[in-house]
Order: sequence, then structure tokens, then C-alpha cells
Amino acid sequence: MDLSQLYEYKDIFQVIEDCRVNGKFINENSTDFKTKEAYNFVLQYKQDVRDYYRIIGYTLVTDTGFFYFIIDGYETIPKPYINNYIDYIDIYRFLKLLNSNIGSSDGGPFSASDMESRLNVDIELQTMINKMNFLNKRSTNREAIDSIIARLKRDGFAESIGNKEGQFLILRSFKFIEDTIEEVEYDL
Repeated sequence: MDLSQLYEYKDIFQVIEDCRVNGKFINENSTDFKTKEAYNFVLQYKQDVRDYYRIIGYTLVTDTGFFYFIIDGYETIPKPYINNYIDYIDIYRFLKLLNSNIGSSDGGPFSASDMESRLNVDIELQTMINKMNFLNKRSTNREAIDSIIARLKRDGFAESIGNKEGQFLILRSFKFIEDTIEEVEYDL
């Protein structure tokens, strides 16, 4: 692909650019057609995309089932970026205790109702929820579950499934969280 073909792919580049600018992931298993199309494009033209963004100071990072961008000059993910995901240590442990199959390799689907049912009868899960600082403004277990799912969606680690209320998929980008937590635990 050469730069003269960019106009032909302008819709795909808009999706890729949105992901770069907003720090989003480009996921293989996204339910959004445009994101999936962008993933396939980047997969096919990986070196061209990498070269294109290198010109403006970004590195395309490739991982199993997803891509993301970091600013050149960072050997790893910037520390302030990681600090925004500190809550994910609690979320990750909660999700794994709730259902050990939840992860980037098995995206689901998962149900908020099933999660709430399990939370309602499991004291250890309730204790974990009560210790999560970002959930301090909730009154029910369902609100806690909905807040966790909303956070996962907002940060690009989960997506709703069509119009099904409370149904969601864990995206391949969740591996970013799994790897980050594994690295933190290893360093400790």
C-alpha cells in the first residue's frame, strides 16, 4: 500500500485515528463492525500502518488479538497511563474469583444478572466489592456490577452484545490488564 491509497481507506483510518487519539484498543473480537474492519486492515498492512504513524511519533504495539499506540520515546507503557488502571487489580481479582474463565482468551458472553446472583450469595465477593474505592457511590450489588461493566466498556475492555440487556463480551484487549497485573505481581 502506498500513501496515494489512503483516501480509499479514509473510513478505516478514521477509526484507527480515533483509537490512537483516545487511547483505545483495536480489537479482533469487537462487536463493532468498523473496529473489526480496522483490526483486519492493520493486521494486513501492519508494517505500512507502523511506518505511517512512526512519522508523527507513535508506535503501533501488536499483541494477540489487539493493537494500540504508544508515544515514541516510551520503552514501556507510560507510568501515568498505568496508574489509571490501578483499580483494575481489584476488578481483575474480582472477575477471576467470580468466574475463572473470564479473560481475554474466553470473551464470553457474560451476564450481569448471573454475576449479580453469584455476588448476592458469596461473602468473599461482597467483601471485595466493598473494598473497591471507585464503587463507593452505590447502594446495591447490581449497581456495583453495572459500574464494573461500564468501566470495562469505557476503557475498551468489554462491549455490549447487540441489544441484549446486561450481556457483554470481554475483548482481546483485556490481555493488556492481565499482562500488566502479572508484571506488577512479578515485580512484587
